[in-house]
Amino acid sequence: MDVHIVGVSPPAPVIEGRAVLVGMQRGRDVVSPRPVDGQSMTFDAELDVVITEAGVDYRGPWVQGRRGDRFLYLCWGHDSAHGFDGFRRAKLMLGVLDPAEMAAAPEGTVLEGRLTLVDARGGPVCAAVRPPGVRWLLRR
Repeated sequence: MDVHIVGVSPPAPVIEGRAVLVGMQRGRDVVSPRPVDGQSMTFDAELDVVITEAGVDYRGPWVQGRRGDRFLYLCWGHDSAHGFDGFRRAKLMLGVLDPAEMAAAPEGTVLEGRLTLVDARGGPVCAAVRPPGVRWLLRR
């Protein structure tokens, strides 16, 4: 299943004199981190919805965490001589998704997550993000 993340109200593009980059983590790597820009930013990934005896599970190279506590990482950082130098991550929690709805989603359905990219203090959103911090929708 394709995943489309829409983030609005990005944080300041420069923190402590350094440009802020944001990207999604695939495995151990942050893929295509890019500068904070504009009024909204989008990110795309994929996940596999797997039906098991224990229920619905999510797998794939973008999916992080243990069974029952799966999530996608949105990573914040700066460019450095060694590449991406992360300083904060947001866990977009998948366990809040309705298992029956996810299992019944027809092929071609897109999982869309909408969230504000800043926290209450104006910094990049971080920690575990669950509703109402993220709104998940299935788009056909």
